[in-house]
Amino acid sequence: MELNRLSFNPRKRGAYETFDLTVLLTKQHFLPLFSLYICLAVPVFILAGVLFGWSWSAFIVWFFKPLFERPILDYMSKVVFNQQATISSSLKSILKLQAGDIFINMTLYRLSPNRAFLAPVTQLERLDGRRKEMRKQVLFATSKPKQTLWMMFCVHFEFILMIGISAIIFTLIPTSLSLEEPLYQILESPLWMEIAFNSVYVISVALVAPLFVTGGFMAYLHRRIDLEGWDIELTFKNMRARLNILLSSACLFFACCLFAVPSKSMAEPIDKLIIKEQVSTLYAQDDVIEKKTTWVPNFDLEKDSSADGDYRWLANFFKSLGNFLSYFIWLLIVLFVLWLVYLLVKKRGFFLALELPKRQKNQHREHIIPTMFADIKPQDLPEDLIAAARSAYQENNQRLALAYLLHFSLRWAQSTHQVKLHRSMTETECKSAIDAKVTEQSKDVFTQLFSAWVKVAWGHQSLNFDFNVLIAQIEAMASANKEQINEA
Repeated sequence: MELNRLSFNPRKRGAYETFDLTVLLTKQHFLPLFSLYICLAVPVFILAGVLFGWSWSAFIVWFFKPLFERPILDYMSKVVFNQQATISSSLKSILKLQAGDIFINMTLYRLSPNRAFLAPVTQLERLDGRRKEMRKQVLFATSKPKQTLWMMFCVHFEFILMIGISAIIFTLIPTSLSLEEPLYQILESPLWMEIAFNSVYVISVALVAPLFVTGGFMAYLHRRIDLEGWDIELTFKNMRARLNILLSSACLFFACCLFAVPSKSMAEPIDKLIIKEQVSTLYAQDDVIEKKTTWVPNFDLEKDSSADGDYRWLANFFKSLGNFLSYFIWLLIVLFVLWLVYLLVKKRGFFLALELPKRQKNQHREHIIPTMFADIKPQDLPEDLIAAARSAYQENNQRLALAYLLHFSLRWAQSTHQVKLHRSMTETECKSAIDAKVTEQSKDVFTQLFSAWVKVAWGHQSLNFDFNVLIAQIEAMASANKEQINEA
């Protein structure tokens, strides 16, 4: 994938900016995209009308819309990266689709608004099974592509086009031809009117399908830009291209400097033997090198014992002392081993009493706080988290206040209901683990708490409810559980 060939600037965009870019790209390539859809929809429309009746033809075209959208996606995936794309090659891409994927998209995911957003996962990335599900989770993690609003816009746009085309046709019909009676008798309308009405629907769908598919594909690309940092990678590639030019110039300059150096030396040849004789003669002279006599201690006592005294008795003394200490240490080791044997034989109860302490079943387990909530150091956590949350909220620090409440609530859930949490859990995973253990009333409290956290921490929005009410609910939840424990 060559990012430098993208036809648009790969930067982070919001959902509405993405749809604006979708409209521009659709206008640039509208004719081939419209032709791709018409080449598939019209033959199916005519064949279905002949075989099943014209009243079913429009429904069959609507049913096969997920299949007709795939060539449009193939064409857009090429032109976006400035690759050569033709209508015939994009139509052949249908033959590469898996039958299971086609069946699921036309049945289970037929009404899903994320159909165009997730289609590149199977068609372009060619993922299936567990890898496909994990890829979808990554694409939807902390992201709102607003595909539902986009689908509603396209559906209403289809309806507006259908009404507009029908109105234009009615205005062009001569006044001598009356349509009042066929219009009021819908169930008994003539065949030509039924074919005309369904044909207008097929044309309206073909006009809007490129917009819908391109919108989903652009939302998918911008999600990958956000996850994989395409904008950063492209910036570094441009920097490397500029630096390559400078490096080439520097290498060329260095090569020119090397070629400018003369290849042969102008000095006379040197005779190594003559130089060696001159150096030896120079070092043989007394005045050239200054000499100094230094004293070096001699540790050979046997040779110089008569000169400065006999010190062999001192060496023999330390040698005997070393032998005595080594024998004494070995004696202690032997005595210690004998003492252990004595205890084994005479005092077996001493060893029987040495048992490892048994692990307590209900020992205190450390509270685990997920990483996204653990931006506060443990030593900085106050003892009264509820009071600290109130104080932080009064200081207009909503994120810190919610962090204190989350620490309190997650500790309460782990200690009271034995909820197992991991440091790598997300908000959704924490919520699922807690909902499996706590009561329905507590579920509502955690739902409101996690929703407020996502809105403030990730959405950078302000709370739109009374924070003190949320604190009161958390305190009531904790106190109610204490009363149940006391009664039990």
